[in-house]
Amino acid sequence: MLFSSSEGITWIAVTLTVCVAIVTVNLISAILFVKNRSLRTARAMYLVINLTVADMFVGGFSHFFLLRYFSLYSRDIVKINLSQELKVIINFLFPWFPLTSLTNIAVISLDRMHATIRPFRHRLIKKWVYWVTIAGVWVLATMVSTASFILRRYGKEWSYHLYLWQSYCCLCLFVICVSYSSIVVKFLCGAHPQHHGAANRQRKLTVTLFIMTIVSLLMWLPHAVFTFLFSQSSALKFFSLQERLRLDFSLKILYFMNSLVNPIVYTIRIPEFRKALLLLFKCQGRQNARVGDIPLHAL
Repeated sequence: MLFSSSEGITWIAVTLTVCVAIVTVNLISAILFVKNRSLRTARAMYLVINLTVADMFVGGFSHFFLLRYFSLYSRDIVKINLSQELKVIINFLFPWFPLTSLTNIAVISLDRMHATIRPFRHRLIKKWVYWVTIAGVWVLATMVSTASFILRRYGKEWSYHLYLWQSYCCLCLFVICVSYSSIVVKFLCGAHPQHHGAANRQRKLTVTLFIMTIVSLLMWLPHAVFTFLFSQSSALKFFSLQERLRLDFSLKILYFMNSLVNPIVYTIRIPEFRKALLLLFKCQGRQNARVGDIPLHAL
């Protein structure tokens, strides 16, 4: 057994707490976006809503995956016996939801670049274009996840699926870097900056989504780098197996936690989101207070 019982219970408690927090926070965010029309005035927010849904699925699935992964090395602490069909589903879903989230972030960066460089054309984009784009995000992530699963299950080399996953992640990272670099250049070199209300709102939204992207990538990149190094056995030969697994678990938790930071950024940066959140909790508090005022004999 690689881990003691107390350490194993700690890992399980941490993963459960993180996953419950991810699902709860993103579910609340989705409810706020759907219920409040003021949060959907910018059509780019449809992409943000799609990202919130993808992140919610990441949180719902991640605890199950982490628990299964942990059980492979600590069977004395956690014993999970799964059918072959469930193992296949886990291997397929593990990259699917995170890849959907990353793809959506890359698409958001492209949308912000278009809104910054071609603001007038961007305003003419129809709503159905965003719906098609959202469908394309899920289809593309499904295709990459399926290809990765096939390579992992039937490929001659186990590492082939890692190369595909890493190549796709690098492509998304390249798109994000080019998009936001173009936005920075436009801000710095723009000859005729616009100061009317719509332009200011777009600029503020762009900055908010840029902050969200940077924070997400900072939490995602360590796991991607470690996965690459882990596939090169000689790169981590100075660490014991137990030390590598501890680091791997920690970075996997951090990797999934990138789905938790987005609603926090929305709360800090978007006043309408913050007001809607406070109003939601105020209404919930009033309902609880009314229930508490009912005499026990009336229940």
